[in-house]
Amino acid sequence: MSTDLESKLLKAKVELMTRSAFISTIALSLNHVITPETKTADVNGLTVRYNPEFIKKQTVPQFAGLMAHECWHVAFQHLARRGDRDPIIWNCAGDYVINYMLTNAGFEIPTGGLLDHKYDDKWSTDQVYDELIKEKTDFDTNELMLDLREDKDVQDDLSINSPVTNIIVRAKTQAEISGEASRGLIPDEILRRIDKLLNPKLPWQVILNKFLNRKVKENYSWARRNRRYSSSIYMPSLHSEGLGNLTFAIDTSGSIGDSELQEMLTEIQGIQQVFNPETMKIIDCDSTIHSIHDIDQSTDIMSLKFCGGGGTSFKPVLDYVQKNPTQALIYFTDLEGEIDLDDIDSPIIWICTSNHDPSTIGETVYMHDY
Repeated sequence: MSTDLESKLLKAKVELMTRSAFISTIALSLNHVITPETKTADVNGLTVRYNPEFIKKQTVPQFAGLMAHECWHVAFQHLARRGDRDPIIWNCAGDYVINYMLTNAGFEIPTGGLLDHKYDDKWSTDQVYDELIKEKTDFDTNELMLDLREDKDVQDDLSINSPVTNIIVRAKTQAEISGEASRGLIPDEILRRIDKLLNPKLPWQVILNKFLNRKVKENYSWARRNRRYSSSIYMPSLHSEGLGNLTFAIDTSGSIGDSELQEMLTEIQGIQQVFNPETMKIIDCDSTIHSIHDIDQSTDIMSLKFCGGGGTSFKPVLDYVQKNPTQALIYFTDLEGEIDLDDIDSPIIWICTSNHDPSTIGETVYMHDY
C-alpha cells in the first residue's frame, strides 16, 4: 500500500470519528485492506477491501462516505440476513437504504452509488427488496458496485455470539455514552434487532436453562466415568450434552390472530439467536399438522407461511414428538384444547398466550401478565 493511500485511509477514519460514534466504532473494529482483488470496495462482515485505483479517484470525504457505507452494511448485518434472497437485488436494496441515510446526514458518496430519494428513512432493506422484486427491476451488473462478499471463514449470523454482532453491540454502547443514540441517529431497524437480541420478551435463558438442566439431572450417562469412585468401579455420572435440537409447535387455530402469530415467531427467533441449537423444527398445527419447517441460521423465521384456522388438538403434535424425540417441545398456544393428555418422553414447555389454566402435563409459561 502506498504512503498516499495509507494517509487517505487514515484521514477517512478520522473523518468518521468526527461524525458518528456508532459508525466509527464499527470502522475501528474492522480490518481495512487496499487490494486490487476487489473491483471497487466490498465487505465480508469483518474486513473491508478497497481497490487502490478506485480509491485514488476519491476525495477524502468521498472515501469517508464509502467507508461509512461498508460499515453500515455490517451494522445492518446484510450478509447474515440475506437468506435465500437474490444476492444482487438484496445488495442493491441495502445500498439504497444506506446511501439515502448517508446523503441525508451530509456524507458524500462515490459517483455511481445507488440513490433514490423514494427510498427514504421509512423504508427498511426488506421493504426495498420486496419493492424491487415487485417492479422486476433490472440492474446492469457491469455498472453496479456490488459490495457484499460472502466468506465461509467469517461467522456472521444473528446470534449474540457472532463477532459481527459483538461489534454492533459495542458500537451501540459507545453511541449511548456519547449521547448519539438518544438523538435518533441509529436506525430503528438496528435498535429493534439489538433490543430483541439482548432483551427477549420472555426470559428464555432462565426458562430453558432451568427447565432443561432439571431434566438433564434426571438422566445418568455411562459415557463418562464417575470420578468419585475408584478406577475399578465404573459408575454412571451426570452429564449434559448441551442444546442439540428443539421442536416448536405453533397453534394456528381460528382463535390465534396474526399479531399473536408474529409475536410467537419473534420469540422463536429470539431463542434461535440466544441458544443457536443444532437443529430446529417449527410445526404448523391446529387440529392436525399442516407442515413442518426445518430451520437453520439462514431461515427468515418471520417470513414463514402458516395455514390452519380450524379447531385445536394437541394430540397430533404430541404423537409426532413421541415418534421423533427432541430435547424440548415448546408449544405456543392459548391452551384451548384437550385437557386429558398422556405425557410423552420429551419435556414440554407450553407458552400460553391466554389466561387459561396450566396444562396437566409439562410446564406452562405465560407470555403475558394477566
